[in-house]
Amino acid sequence: MCRCTHETSDLKLVMLFDRRNQTYCVCSHNLEADDASQEVAELRRDGLPAFTVDQHSRHMQVDPDECPACRADVDHAIGSLPPVKCKTGSTRFRY
Repeated sequence: MCRCTHETSDLKLVMLFDRRNQTYCVCSHNLEADDASQEVAELRRDGLPAFTVDQHSRHMQVDPDECPACRADVDHAIGSLPPVKCKTGSTRFRY
């Protein structure tokens, strides 16, 4: 289970989005802004559709793709757009 701190955070998570399947997965979390930007740049150079999302707090879950707090931060970032599927099978939102 993911436990998160309740303090304000400047941390980022990195996600990939598959427009064809309307799915996403979280690659990394708990990254400083510079590290997240570098990871996104590397993924995009490889042709992958990578994006950063602001985290509300440090996530305690080890695996970012299984972290409920990551999914909550992505859901919050993309707001009330039409639903898409998370790679793990949960319904998520399109952006």
